[in-house]
Amino acid sequence: MDSGMQSRVYATADGQTVVKVYRNHQGDHRTEARNMRRAGLGAWVQDATEADGIEALILRRFPGRPLRAADVPRALPQLRDQLAGLHREQAGHVDLRRVQERLRRFRSALAAYPLGDLFDAVEVPLERGLLAGPAAFCHLDLWHDNILMNPESGEVLVIDWTKAAWDDPLRDLALLKTGTLDLLPPDESLQAALSLLPDQDRATLTRYRAYLAMTTLHDLYWFLMNEPYEFEGQRDAKVPRARHVLARLPG
Repeated sequence: MDSGMQSRVYATADGQTVVKVYRNHQGDHRTEARNMRRAGLGAWVQDATEADGIEALILRRFPGRPLRAADVPRALPQLRDQLAGLHREQAGHVDLRRVQERLRRFRSALAAYPLGDLFDAVEVPLERGLLAGPAAFCHLDLWHDNILMNPESGEVLVIDWTKAAWDDPLRDLALLKTGTLDLLPPDESLQAALSLLPDQDRATLTRYRAYLAMTTLHDLYWFLMNEPYEFEGQRDAKVPRARHVLARLPG
């Protein structure tokens, strides 16, 4: 059915079951099963098993397809409810040292490119202590291929929970914007994104602005490191989107 950097996905002949086979042998099949159960999606999990050197997650098959631009308005209310429920579970505080480490890595790799405004959007509030806060359970990989919709019923299912962890829920919502909502035109994408925020006070918008900039830097770093032949095109698409947001939200 699908193939990614970390796994391959197969459907059984009867079309009722999905088998996700992991390539890295790091126990991701059990991690994903555990994260799905924590997210309230345990009914989709049938088993997490090992056989003949293979690690696999076995799931009930969802009758849907990856989200498309035309699906976003219809999916938005369910995504809002599902993510709000997910983010209610809190534990500890956001690890700002990890934010600092990521920024150092991004600065080193992207030093040749004029991205100072994006770095400032993260580093200034970080230095002022404005990114401190409680951590919530987050998906952390909310790009549109990981959001399935049944085109008939309109039901939405978020998949691929291997990266789920405790982090700032606004980082999760920033990833949703850059990975999914940006299928829409810039103004529509921003309005959809703002409709998902728990509040729209200045402190929340400043944090959200910072995580949107950081997500863009992360995406550029990822393409530079993993698919450098795609970097220029991705930079030309993503940086104007990020600057569109920076110009409209308080810093």
